[in-house]
Amino acid sequence: MYKFLFTTLFIILQIAATAQPVPMHPGHWSGDSLKTTFQVMDGREVLTLHRGTVWAKDVLFGDGIIEVDISVSPKKSLTGISFRGDQEQTCENIYLRVPLSGRDDAIQYAPFFHNEDYWQLYPEHQAKYVYPQTGWVHMKIMVKGNTARLFINEDTVPALVVNHLRTANRSGKIGLWCLSEQSFSNFSYTPLPASPFTAVPVRKETGLVTSYQLSQAFTIAKKTKTLVYPTDMSLRWDTVTTEEDGLLNIGKYRFKKTSGTFEQNSNDLVWIKIDLTSAEARTKKMDLDFTNRIWVFLNGQIIYHGDHSYRLKGSFYKGLIDKRFISDALFLPLQKGKNELMIGISSVANGWGLISKIE
Repeated sequence: MYKFLFTTLFIILQIAATAQPVPMHPGHWSGDSLKTTFQVMDGREVLTLHRGTVWAKDVLFGDGIIEVDISVSPKKSLTGISFRGDQEQTCENIYLRVPLSGRDDAIQYAPFFHNEDYWQLYPEHQAKYVYPQTGWVHMKIMVKGNTARLFINEDTVPALVVNHLRTANRSGKIGLWCLSEQSFSNFSYTPLPASPFTAVPVRKETGLVTSYQLSQAFTIAKKTKTLVYPTDMSLRWDTVTTEEDGLLNIGKYRFKKTSGTFEQNSNDLVWIKIDLTSAEARTKKMDLDFTNRIWVFLNGQIIYHGDHSYRLKGSFYKGLIDKRFISDALFLPLQKGKNELMIGISSVANGWGLISKIE
């Protein structure tokens, strides 16, 4: 009954609230002026963004509705709405992947951490959609607490439902994002009273690793294929925890030297340490998945190297993290007493993370 009343109240508030338009004029948008142009197209005022993000000036948004029209043309792009952005260039982002019309990943939610898109870590937040070839597509995002729903055009059924927005931001900037040139029109937002964040179920699974020791970040050469065990490095350790499903999103804790430019980013490395104690010499199974490249050392000896980079040479591999543990597995030959598991993990673009369990 409470849930029904709460939902009904939210709908009533939507009806009563007034949409606030943001004119497509230079004085209403912040960001690199070289990224944007303003013009009239198809009889409407249009903002054309050449790449990246542009923010509505002097707007603080928490819960509510954001709407915009997006042009569709033969020159198609990945494009959408950013919201709850902060000064660290972290935000929520829902975008249309128009060139992938009809595929299961034609719509995508991905949090941005420090200006880097982390879509590889959240394959569960994708949806199928078929886009028109020309004209305008209307996006409407309804944000409530830590959830968001996307409606396209006049659809009454959401095209995408996100039940767990991954940043901790409760409010922030709103804006527009695209991978390459895109035109927008009729941007508006409707603020609504804040809703509480709903509890996210914690994954209960034997052996799931939920905390790690994490080092500072280092920038390494992109062609690095071999790592040396870091005995002579001055490593500083922080204890970090995973998200509720066991995923360690490294981007929440460490900056990349260069971000936001995909394959042109720097290649950054962190070390992750897990201390294991065994009552006897035995072998344990370790299930894991990761982005992008990993080196695993046990007691100073390398036992595994893997590459899950997006667009891995010679394949169409996406590098998505699979949280079901049906991909990689290692067998750890533990000695009696203390054992040190040291993992080096590097990333250029699209994600930087790890999920693991040890039997």
